[in-house]
Amino acid sequence: MREMFLFLMLYLIPAAHPVHVTLMSVEYSDKSDSFNVFLKVYSDDFLLDYRTLSGDTSNVVLASDNNEVRKIVERYIKDRVQIYAEGNKLESRIVNINFSEGELKMDLVYNNIRNSKSYLVRNMILTDIYKDQSNLLIFRFGNYEEGFKLTADKQEQEFKIK
Repeated sequence: MREMFLFLMLYLIPAAHPVHVTLMSVEYSDKSDSFNVFLKVYSDDFLLDYRTLSGDTSNVVLASDNNEVRKIVERYIKDRVQIYAEGNKLESRIVNINFSEGELKMDLVYNNIRNSKSYLVRNMILTDIYKDQSNLLIFRFGNYEEGFKLTADKQEQEFKIK
């Protein structure tokens, strides 16, 4: 219920957003032994944060799923969002990117390390820029589901799976 409330709040926030927030859903797939990740960030926040990596975004044209944008987003995600299994960083790949209505939405897959029991999810999007940044996280693994708010002061959350 709490996760649904957080999810709905993101869609009710107006386009000219006075808050600094992202949403990330991490869901384990037993079938593929991987994590399916959905990530949503406002496009202007993405460009602002990406600028801290590249120094220049004047030539970046945000169009859904073209090769140049895909490379930019991949670089950004590898720097800002990580998942670790038993202390080992999981590799990710982008499945889909969509820029619409002032938002960047993407689907990613993180390959798992079989039989891992400890996971760490790190989200550092905009945490260097905004002290009040809220990166909302929903983590699902089998019957386990938990929602967290990651911030500039708390950028990661560990999950112990039994």
